[in-house]
Amino acid sequence: MIEFFNESILEDAKKQRKEVLIKYLAIVFVYAIISGVLLGWYLTLPYGSKTIATVKWIHFPLTAVFVVFSFIYLGIYYKRINKYYKLCLNLKNGLKETFEAQFVGYSQMLAIKDGVDCKELIFNEWNKFKEVYYERRVFVLYEMDFPDIPEKSMVKFITQGNVLISYQILNEKENG
Repeated sequence: MIEFFNESILEDAKKQRKEVLIKYLAIVFVYAIISGVLLGWYLTLPYGSKTIATVKWIHFPLTAVFVVFSFIYLGIYYKRINKYYKLCLNLKNGLKETFEAQFVGYSQMLAIKDGVDCKELIFNEWNKFKEVYYERRVFVLYEMDFPDIPEKSMVKFITQGNVLISYQILNEKENG
């Protein structure tokens, strides 16, 4: 069996997720320090001081920028990385299924699996209950290259949640 997904991919995702979270927490820390300084400045000002407006004009836009940044950073950037990490964790720990099917081709069309961008391998698989062939699409993470599988070859593959974990080419049929 050729391993297509391995532990190093999960470790890289975990490291990337941690780095992104640390960067965000560093920005929160800087914002908290600036807010604390501005609050201290505000509290030391005498009642009715004209400088109170200056403190507010600095802090309110700063807070607005921080809130918008937080929504964008956590809602888009961190969320995508977190979903990728969770999918990789599921690939490692989840229930794996083994199938045998004839390889038909590749599909570069973007597919979404649990919030993660994927591309597809297309197989013809025999359904023993309905006694017909049907098209099975197996996901490959979009960042990864397609596995080198010749067309019309029989392939034994292991998936978790229909995402390719490993594969083995059983035989190659001639195009003739």
